[in-house]
Amino acid sequence: MLGLARKNRADTEPAGGGDTAAPEEWRVLRLLSLYRLMLVALLIVAVESGFAPRIFDGLGSSRLQLAALVYGVVSLLLMALVQRRRPALVETQAHLHLLGDLSSLSLLIYACGGVPTGLGALVITPVVGGALVLSPRMAMLQAALATIAMFGVEIARRYDQHFDANDFTAAGVLGLMLFGASIAANAVAQRARKSEALAELVGSEFADLSELNESIVSGMHTGVLVVDPDRRIRRLNPAARRLMQLSGEAENRLIELEAPALAARLRQWRIEGIASGAPIESRPGAAEVVPRFSRLGSGLRAPILVLLEDAGLMREQAQQMKLAALGRLSANIAHEIRNPLSAIHQASQLLAEAEVFEAEGQSQNRRLLDMIQRHGRRIDKIVQDVLAMSRREPPQPQTLALKDYLVRASGLYQESYSDRPRPIEILEIAASLQVRFDPNHLQQILFNLWDNAFMHGGAGEVLVMLDAGIDEQQHAWLEVSDNGPGIAEALRERMFEPFFTTAHQGTGLGLFLTRELCEYNQARIAYRPAEGRGACFRLTFAHTAAA
Repeated sequence: MLGLARKNRADTEPAGGGDTAAPEEWRVLRLLSLYRLMLVALLIVAVESGFAPRIFDGLGSSRLQLAALVYGVVSLLLMALVQRRRPALVETQAHLHLLGDLSSLSLLIYACGGVPTGLGALVITPVVGGALVLSPRMAMLQAALATIAMFGVEIARRYDQHFDANDFTAAGVLGLMLFGASIAANAVAQRARKSEALAELVGSEFADLSELNESIVSGMHTGVLVVDPDRRIRRLNPAARRLMQLSGEAENRLIELEAPALAARLRQWRIEGIASGAPIESRPGAAEVVPRFSRLGSGLRAPILVLLEDAGLMREQAQQMKLAALGRLSANIAHEIRNPLSAIHQASQLLAEAEVFEAEGQSQNRRLLDMIQRHGRRIDKIVQDVLAMSRREPPQPQTLALKDYLVRASGLYQESYSDRPRPIEILEIAASLQVRFDPNHLQQILFNLWDNAFMHGGAGEVLVMLDAGIDEQQHAWLEVSDNGPGIAEALRERMFEPFFTTAHQGTGLGLFLTRELCEYNQARIAYRPAEGRGACFRLTFAHTAAA
């Protein structure tokens, strides 16, 4: 990008063509216009004061007045073109300015006695000004035109007289000066343009990096504060404001006024060089945070960076890591248990079919055998749940007509309990309500919830009810409720934890696996206590429903 900018500047294209001209290039042309007006004013003062004839022998005041008048008119015209920026190309403007200067100054130099009078030096300033805004080749062209104009003045002045070689020598020396000044001015301008382009590129990259850093810091879940040596909060991100419950005017205020507990921990770090890792609360009711401190630079006056970690989130992440490790361990154990468990099942079935258990007096042995089979089935259920949790396959969501799906699922569930009816009532659900979910996962979720309802339903007849609808965010929801005693409030926080159960025959994995399957399908499940009903679980689907 920088190389391309340099190539364009060194090309034969205009230095600031069209609307891409830099303001500095137009400023050079305006300064040239002011220079002309000042020069015209000096000429008029010299004529009116009678000082000009003393310098230039044989010069009539009328000739100098005419030359000054012509130069003044040309100067005003060129200034008007610059102010209106017509034409809009800086290159065209620079060429017009040089032509105006050469015509006016040539007339003035001719009237004052030619180049040997020293007035040819007045041409250097317009040539240098053009070289500052033009490409190198165009700058050399202007220097050549100015040199030709000076030779033309000398030829015109000596046309009907004897030619003096000294006069042409002076014009040649002036031409060399014009070329040298043009080359030097253009080189300085090119270097300035490259430096400006580099500075602009660096500034743009710095601005982009600053914006990127600001966006990253603003989106971080970790709180970020910058505290100056005077203990004033200089910068903070939204996470820090939320975690510490800081006021809207927290910036530039003393940290002791906004977060006394954090200020005390900061003082401890400054004095001892190390701070306690215990969580703190900025104020009652605020989230617990764990602060970490570091200096942004060397020296005691360097600003201090404070990172605030949500202690609750850290505990949750640690718990998730524990659960993940526990899940892998449990899966390995379950895999090892499955083979001997199959042998126990097979042996118990063979024993149950043996004739010895049909004889009289074997009731005690029969009861023990039933106990073995019952607890074997329980262990087998735990193994199946653990393996299902560890071998979870990617979901394959499908669009399901929710009411029809619930009818089929409830029928399939009741087939497994034909000897013990488990009534499931489907309330008025719109037949057109559709959801996106993996059908196998949804069936496993429903079976787990129904098993819990009938297992913990109490002594009376348990009835499970299914209801569905669309919430305010246009997401479909499904509620599974029963008429049992519900879940005690003290147990609600732990009911989704693995291996937590209140039933002697429960595994404690049903609700945990249910929540995992919901999250795997981008859905949410929550317990909703309701009067007049027992337990009620609402499953909210992630995808917008169609009804």
